Amino acid sequence: MSQDRLSEHLRTRRISRRTALSGAAAAAFLAACSKEVGTRSSGGGEDSEVPDELESSLNIFNWADYVNPKTYPQFEREMDVKITEDNYASNEDALAKLQAGAAGYDIVVPTGYMIEIMRQEGVLFELDHSKIPNLELVDSRFLDLAFDPGNRYSVPKDYGTTGFGYRSKFVKDEMTSWEDFYRLASKYSGRYTVLDSPPEVVGSALKMLGYSYNSTDPNEISEATDEIIKLKPHVRKITSSMREIMISGEAYISLTWNGEIGYVALDAADATYVVPAEGTEVWTDNWAIPADPPHPAAAHAFINWQLQPKVQAQDTEYH
Repeated sequence: MSQDRLSEHLRTRRISRRTALSGAAAAAFLAACSKEVGTRSSGGGEDSEVPDELESSLNIFNWADYVNPKTYPQFEREMDVKITEDNYASNEDALAKLQAGAAGYDIVVPTGYMIEIMRQEGVLFELDHSKIPNLELVDSRFLDLAFDPGNRYSVPKDYGTTGFGYRSKFVKDEMTSWEDFYRLASKYSGRYTVLDSPPEVVGSALKMLGYSYNSTDPNEISEATDEIIKLKPHVRKITSSMREIMISGEAYISLTWNGEIGYVALDAADATYVVPAEGTEVWTDNWAIPADPPHPAAAHAFINWQLQPKVQAQDTEYH
């Protein structure tokens, strides 16, 4: 599927930020997942650092509300593994904690660009693909991406877009573009939120100016920075968790991920999500294992189990 067609697909679906991978969900019940964690396939090798024996615990470092409440209990029952979860608010928050020596985690769920950074920083564990046979069920569009060639350190979890949402109850202007988002800030001053994630905020300004979302040109980035500085006085809150203030009407317009507006719409039917006319990013979030995991076998088993079509479909329904 081309990038344009993929964006159109995203525009016409309510997909969560986080949402389950369509490739696996669409393949529901085409294949069953083996529960034999110790079974090796070609590519495993005798030097694997992942033991065959499954540990009894699994510690997950994840975004809040990012897994169907049924999922962890099902895994615990099927695999006799106890799961604990801690949460982070942004990719940068997760990176900072791992760099600071946060120990004891077996799973982390970074966005694509952060996988590359974490890989370069040496805070990720290289995956043993022989322990993740269900990787073959994942749509090839989401594999072998530039941030992790060969999926050596990550397995795709969800995909979606970055755009903006607004409450039409309060915003009477039609909003269809990044230009609208920036131009109307003074009119709705104090009613804006933006993500606490630099790539998305800078990317939005770059696209508004007609540049690549991924530009590294200093002059283009300088222009984008100027636009963001002009926007700043009108921003009520910099946050990745804007649901409550959007639902309450404290904020009207949010630079956010598609699924966040989906959550808002459950309580505020007038909430609208926009994929801006100038374009935006299609992101993926990914299962990964931090360096020195205490329970590497359980971590691989969980990732493989999560890739079952029926589990992916279950998470899709939740989001």
